[in-house]
Amino acid sequence: AMHKSAQAVKAATQLRAMAIPTTALVTLTLLSGPFVAGNDAGRAYNTWPKMLDDWVPPEWLSFISSPLEKWRALFEETAVVQFNHRMLAYSSVAASLALWLYSTQLPLSAAAAGATSLLPVVLGGQMFLGIATLMLYVPIELGVLHQAGGVTVLTTLLYVLHSLRLPVALAAVL
Repeated sequence: AMHKSAQAVKAATQLRAMAIPTTALVTLTLLSGPFVAGNDAGRAYNTWPKMLDDWVPPEWLSFISSPLEKWRALFEETAVVQFNHRMLAYSSVAASLALWLYSTQLPLSAAAAGATSLLPVVLGGQMFLGIATLMLYVPIELGVLHQAGGVTVLTTLLYVLHSLRLPVALAAVL
């Protein structure tokens, strides 16, 4: 059995409840990336942490003032697409690091603890790749590495979820 004690089972159940929405958020972030690439948004706003001179671009403020009328901006407006990707990325990093920090306080199995310990490494690498890609004006090699990094973060979270799974018989009881 992966979880060798009742405490480890409870810890896995608690962490899994946080890992599922975190994985969903990372998936949404990953899905927003192609809109950045498709709009060449990294070339239009290749500064960080601000987008050119703004923390929040005026195009996003215009969109948010009437989102039902301007919903296409989520997919077509360069500044809106990149701002959303950045905010999703920041949220994904915060949620994933919170997941990792929480995991350090739980009596997890060795497999689950090992899986969660990968999170800061892959998140740090992906964040570095994203910022470097942006600031270097999106060289193809870094753009591809950043896309692969997104898949790596998602794969790591799926591995975390896998390590937190409960035996079928036990899950049926809980």
